[in-house]
Formats: sequence, C-alpha cells, structure tokens
Amino acid sequence: MGIEKAYQILEIDKDRDSIEGIKRLLHKVKTCAGEINGSVFKLTVFVSCENEDEYRGKTADISAAVYECFRDKVPAFNIVSQKPFSDSLFAVEAGFVIRQDFQIHYKMHHGTPYVLIEDAVVKELWMSGAGRIELVGDIEQDAIRAFEQMVEILHTEGMTMDDVVRQWNYVGEILKINDADGRDLQNYQVFNEVRGLFYKHYRTRKDFPAATGIGVKVPGVSIDFFAVKPLTEGVSTAPVNNRKQQNAYVYGQEVLVGSVPATSVVKQPPQFERARLFSTSSESTLFISGTASIIGQETVGLGDVKEQTCVTIENIEELRRAALEIQSDGALRYSLLRVYVKNEEDFPVVQQICKNHFPGVPMAFVQADVCRDNLLVEIEGEMVGNN
Repeated sequence: MGIEKAYQILEIDKDRDSIEGIKRLLHKVKTCAGEINGSVFKLTVFVSCENEDEYRGKTADISAAVYECFRDKVPAFNIVSQKPFSDSLFAVEAGFVIRQDFQIHYKMHHGTPYVLIEDAVVKELWMSGAGRIELVGDIEQDAIRAFEQMVEILHTEGMTMDDVVRQWNYVGEILKINDADGRDLQNYQVFNEVRGLFYKHYRTRKDFPAATGIGVKVPGVSIDFFAVKPLTEGVSTAPVNNRKQQNAYVYGQEVLVGSVPATSVVKQPPQFERARLFSTSSESTLFISGTASIIGQETVGLGDVKEQTCVTIENIEELRRAALEIQSDGALRYSLLRVYVKNEEDFPVVQQICKNHFPGVPMAFVQADVCRDNLLVEIEGEMVGNN
C-alpha cells in the first residue's frame, strides 16, 4: 500500500472574534485527523482581505494559531489572500496522510515549516509558503527569494529541482503591468522569467512539474511544492499532455503579455506540464495543473462563464483519459479540486456546474485573478487510483 492521503475543506461562519474562529477551525482539523487515524501534513488557509496591512495582520494571527494548535507537529501551511465563496471569513483545505507503515517528520527551514513523509518506497517532501516570510514588494526579487528557499530546502533533504512533481505559484496582482524603463512588464511574465532561469540552472530533466500560477490579492510571490525521492525501483513520474491544448512551454510570443525583458530576446513561456502522473507499484496520483478554457493556445468562451467552466472540465477529463492510457490498468478517482473564479458574481453558476459534474468530491471555491485577463475560471485537482 502506498502513502494514502485524504482531503477536507472546512469553513467557519462569520465570527466577531475572527481569531477565535480560526482557532476553532484548526482544532476541528485536528479532530478530523483523529477520526480517520491520520496526520495533518498540509494546510492551505484562504482569507478574505482588502489590503496588504489587513492580510499581514491576519497572517500573524493565523500563523500563531497554527503553531499553538499543532505545537511540535506543525504541518506545511500557507495563508493565501483569496476570498472563499461562502459566508466564512476563512476556509481551510486540509491534507491528511492516513496511518500506515510510514514515518512523518515535521521540520523547519528559517521559520518556514515543512513535512517529510517516508516509507520503504519513497521520501515525500511537502513545503508551503516558500518566500512568504521575507516579501519585499518587488515581483522579481520576491520570486527569486521564493525559488532560492525552495532550492535550499530541497538541498537540505538531498533532493533537487528534478524531484519536484507539483508546484503552486501564488503571484501578487498577477495581471498588473508595470513600466520599467519604457517596457511594459506584467507580473506573471516577470515570474515566468525567474522560473525559467531557476529551471535552467537547477533542473536537468527536459520536462516540468505540474503547476498552478494564480493571482493573490496582495503583492509578493510564494510557492508551495511537492517533491519525491524514490527509495526503491518501481517509482515513476511522467508528464501527461492534453491533446486539445498546446503545451504551455511552447506558447507563441503573441499570447504572452507585455514587452520582452531587457535581459532577453524573447519572453519566457510558462514552464509546466498540463498534469503529472506519479506512480508506485501499488498506486498512482494524477496531479492536474491549473486548467482553464484554452484550446490550442487560445482562450475560448470569451465573456461566457458557463462555457468556460464546461470547456475547463472537459480539458480536465481529457487529462484523466490521457493518464489512464499511460497507467494502462486500474481507474482514477477525484480526491480534491480547487476552483478559482475571477468574478464574485459568477461563483453560484460555477459552483453549481462543478458540483453537478463532481458529486461528493472535496472542492474549495475561491476568488482569484487567473493568468489571462480573459479567463474567468481555473480548476486544478488530484486523482488517485490503485495499480
């Protein structure tokens, strides 16, 4: 049996004393872990905030509450400035590892907790919030700091960028365009330039992690990631392509926003796989990247949130079918979905479509700018199956 995981989405009602509300929510997470004989390995806390000062205040309170609740077993966690779709001030996406024959280690790197999970087959590294503690407000420098911390943690655990399977990239004001000596530089494009440099320097394999690049309310860059070190034979990880979509890392220059940076001759396209299949002899996990209403390299369903949601779901189903061709036997079931919606007024229709198509699947719905201004919805997820 592999390292089995489960996810839950938990929320609280609006509370006069919001910090007491988050404390109750965290204790509910611990209770859930006990009920399934599991351990918490990852938390993503979504918070509604209007500005950077409010976010920093909430981050300090929530971080203190996480340390108080989990003490010497603090999971990897990030606090993301994306408004949850509910009456809650907060929503938590909690990841649990189910008790089997494995070891879990709770560790720290310069004030940022991360988790190692080991059995006889693999060593897994889960880290959240790289770069979040030392934000300086410059998109390029914040991206560099996040990747530097990522590389340092991997090195500490005897891993490299080649071992990264899944990555979440939170980019502040992702669509914002800044003037730099007469050049129009979009925040997301600046992030892609930094990512390209780090992958070129630290990643030797020719393919890429599955990834999401998504907007957050406040400035800065933070990165969550999952890396794997095989400890025996029979462990593999492979990219999964969508035959209906062009791979993002070969996008044409015409779909990349803004000017060419002063240090380059072309703009760096986003370097990620549409999905990535991680397999051991006993089970497989399909990590589905942030997926949107794109066919080829063009956005479809302009201005139509229903059409964009349906096209996005079909793109995800295409990835599932492609993964099953690689896996060749067994089946894959959805274990987690996260749905990003650009406009708050579109939440109800997107939620209804998703719940009809994915009944019973844990789903978080949050408000966020997607990496293209004309994209109204993005969905990511995980699927699991026995081999």
